[in-house]
Amino acid sequence: MLVKSAQIENVNGHPLRVAMLASGVMAFAGIGDALLYPVLPIYGESMGFSAFYIGLLLSVNRFVRILANTRVANLVNRLGMRKILIGCAVAAVFTTAFYGLQTSAIIFLIARVLWGISYSGLKTATLNYAAGVQHQTRLAFGMSTGIKTLGVLFALYAGPMLIDACGIAYGFLVISVISLPGIVLALKLPEDEGSLQNTRVLTKETFALTPINVLVFILSMTVDGILVVSLASLLSGAYPDTRSLLAGIAFYLLLKKLAILGLSFIGGLMTSRISAVRLFQAGVLLCIVGVFLIGSGHVIFGIVLSFLFNPFVITFAPLIAIQEQRDRRSTLQAISGVSTWWDFGAAVGAFLGIYMIELVGTEYLFLTLSAFMTIVFFNFIS
Repeated sequence: MLVKSAQIENVNGHPLRVAMLASGVMAFAGIGDALLYPVLPIYGESMGFSAFYIGLLLSVNRFVRILANTRVANLVNRLGMRKILIGCAVAAVFTTAFYGLQTSAIIFLIARVLWGISYSGLKTATLNYAAGVQHQTRLAFGMSTGIKTLGVLFALYAGPMLIDACGIAYGFLVISVISLPGIVLALKLPEDEGSLQNTRVLTKETFALTPINVLVFILSMTVDGILVVSLASLLSGAYPDTRSLLAGIAFYLLLKKLAILGLSFIGGLMTSRISAVRLFQAGVLLCIVGVFLIGSGHVIFGIVLSFLFNPFVITFAPLIAIQEQRDRRSTLQAISGVSTWWDFGAAVGAFLGIYMIELVGTEYLFLTLSAFMTIVFFNFIS
């Protein structure tokens, strides 16, 4: 059951346009978080954070979402998507401002926790808006994913220049101001109510070990977790100083988000001829090859391949989970499940990635991960 998907059809304006407007809210809200990923691994120690605390700050928001996704989905079910998006957009502005204020390590950590809850609300609501576009669902998922990426693209392109010109503190304060239009977009969304049937999202089903959930976990842990936080280590020998290394890391993260922007749109259009499952499977296979290349010493090629084709996984994993869930429980249940496992994998990868490379080395780590990904993939398609 969709959260009032019928109501979405009846508001003034096409449901696809409403879903795109909701995605715009998330684009603005995510700018501050996106800038932290190239900044903290390089400047975190100069900000007074240990290597352990940097890993904690980059991963705690994902761990929070593991616990929050089910509860937030039930809030969306009860309060409606518009109210959730307004509240989360406001929270995103404040958390980004706290990154700039840098009052204490504990306040920074609290801001990351608050952002984790906010992201859960933003993601759940925007995915549910896309699922409510009843006759263009696959296109809606592709376009929604692309639009949500625009804010991250801005952060990775302009963010390093802003940090270089203004410093870390003022840079994040400026970003918090730039995030304000997300609140305006949220206020422009049509009113919607919570579900009249009030179907609850169940924690035990959210954490079910289904083939799609396990596959999403290992892919997210590898590409969105370990690979993202270990870029500084993988690329350190290619750049002469921290300033150029920051620009290099931002470039590859920008490439990752550009791929999401482009291939999510393209993938949405391709689903008129190729099934979403086939595109998802192709994305998984190419990610496995990319991770194998990193372990084999072809680091740049492996990073590029993994980042270029991960968008097919990101875009269509929720849709596949919804299709599998449709005859049993609500759409929100499926969204909560796949989002939680994605967050779980990314959190584990972000938390352990730097230490794993130091412990076992790049070669053994990524070759082992590619082997695990292959096994789990064959379990999914069997």
